[in-house]
Amino acid sequence: MSLKQEKHKESEKTDKTYLTKGWGCVAAFALLPYAILKSLWAWGSTVGLTTKQAVQNVAAFGEILKEESAFLYTLYTNGIDFTAILAVLASLFALALVTSWGEKLPKWLLIILGWSVGVLTVLISLLAVLQFLGVLPKGHTEGLAVWVYVVTYGGLFLWGVTIFIATLSFQRRMKNKQSSKNKAF
Repeated sequence: MSLKQEKHKESEKTDKTYLTKGWGCVAAFALLPYAILKSLWAWGSTVGLTTKQAVQNVAAFGEILKEESAFLYTLYTNGIDFTAILAVLASLFALALVTSWGEKLPKWLLIILGWSVGVLTVLISLLAVLQFLGVLPKGHTEGLAVWVYVVTYGGLFLWGVTIFIATLSFQRRMKNKQSSKNKAF
């Protein structure tokens, strides 16, 4: 086998790693624990809250929403946290990058959203790590179990990284499909 053929096979293996739809599936599941946790809090659960003040803060969140938005307050009092909805939408977006129904959406929109939201998500996650390490000032973080940070920021970071790779995979698959169509003519 020639050197050129070996390099081509290596390139195909690398492409198959990037072309896998598994990245979108990982991204789709990455934020679901966060959505579940936030929904549990909206339903009044205290899982992951370690102090009375944290329990009171979560309970008072509904009252804050009442002043801000009647719609969000109604959702929250019925056990639906708005950020949990956003997490589910982010999961659906990840699935759009790997399913046949996603291919029916405007490709340019999926690609722009994938790259821009991915960048923003990774940056937010890195800022959270810098806060956790004490490089940046923290907000109110007392009263939450350590695993809550793993679920929230770890899931967000995992989603951001995998949405990048899923977007790259989507781009390459669409390019390969277009190349195949062009060759057929």
